[in-house]
Amino acid sequence: MRLLLSLVLVSFSLIGFAQYKVITEWTITPGLKVSFETPQQRTQPVIVGDLLFTADMAGNVTAYHRTMGYVLWTTKIEGGVDGALAYGRSKIFVGDLKGNLYALNSRDGSESWRFKIQAEWLAPPAVYRDKVIVMASNDEVYALSETKGTELWHYSHHGDEKMTVRGTAAPTIYGDQVFVGFSDGNLAALTLKEGKENWVKRLRTRERFYDVDTTPVVDDEGVIAASFDGKAYSLDKVTGNVQWIFPAGAYSSPLVVDNRIYLGGLDGYVYALDRQTSAVIWKSERFEGVALTPSQAGDFLVVTTSSDPVFVLDMKTGKTIEKEFLGAGTLTPASGSSDGWFYCFSNYNNLSAYRIVDFLTKKGPETVSSPTAVIRDLGKPELDKNHS
Repeated sequence: MRLLLSLVLVSFSLIGFAQYKVITEWTITPGLKVSFETPQQRTQPVIVGDLLFTADMAGNVTAYHRTMGYVLWTTKIEGGVDGALAYGRSKIFVGDLKGNLYALNSRDGSESWRFKIQAEWLAPPAVYRDKVIVMASNDEVYALSETKGTELWHYSHHGDEKMTVRGTAAPTIYGDQVFVGFSDGNLAALTLKEGKENWVKRLRTRERFYDVDTTPVVDDEGVIAASFDGKAYSLDKVTGNVQWIFPAGAYSSPLVVDNRIYLGGLDGYVYALDRQTSAVIWKSERFEGVALTPSQAGDFLVVTTSSDPVFVLDMKTGKTIEKEFLGAGTLTPASGSSDGWFYCFSNYNNLSAYRIVDFLTKKGPETVSSPTAVIRDLGKPELDKNHS
């Protein structure tokens, strides 16, 4: 009897995380010319209900049914897109490398308005009520009317940066403030109404490559930001005073869920930190390359890396559930959903949809709405010719 019980316990311990499996549901190759020297995708897909919105370096903005993979509409804009894609108030906001910021109707991709500057857009806008807040590649922040695209205010930040990392921090709106990082290593809090400085905090500690290109995460406790010079910070959102410093910076933004901070460090590890103290709760196995912004898919953490693979981690323990290999890595964070689906681009330019399945309970995802409802609302979908 004892032997039988021991065998049963061993069997369950061996099963462990093997009960979960990542299944590839569909993969689409948009058909762009692939350059191995220059990755074709840096823009994170945006999930809205059962829809998935993407934008690429060829200037294609596309809406998919996210579980079926059908193309609902595609709009061609003037320039390529390198990170500037967001959703808000039934519009898709997308900025291109020629300085155009578009507001597109999320129903059919038609253009509502366009705003033009003499700089690139490299980060997604933040949308709040009647305002769209967006940062340009030259460290200038714009507030635009959400309905008309007219400029409401403009904040210029010109530091003493000598050599920077390509990328731009996206602004974060919290209450009546806008929080945004800059390439000279500063983090600023601006008034939402007029774009006036409440405070500016210098975070850099070295002579070059000190950009704060990560999107600040703001909650009741304060502001969390990571810099490229090797540190992550928590600051008081009213004064900008430092609450704690964690000695592992990041190329991409942290994720905060249930009083834990998930951070892809520049030192080759993913960390789970206590929100109040920055104490390490767990540290993942080591990865190669650069970790992108972690994303939550169900009860799991999905972390893409520049040199492969994609890590699926248990959020409680940091244990690796599974690894998915894209073939050439990616410079695009994954986008996860509460139903266990996640989506990511590879440097081969493939867009893939995955879902995490519990084989012991046979628990799988449930769609928010049926394909029929989406077809009725948006029109008959067109199946991409390269859909597999």
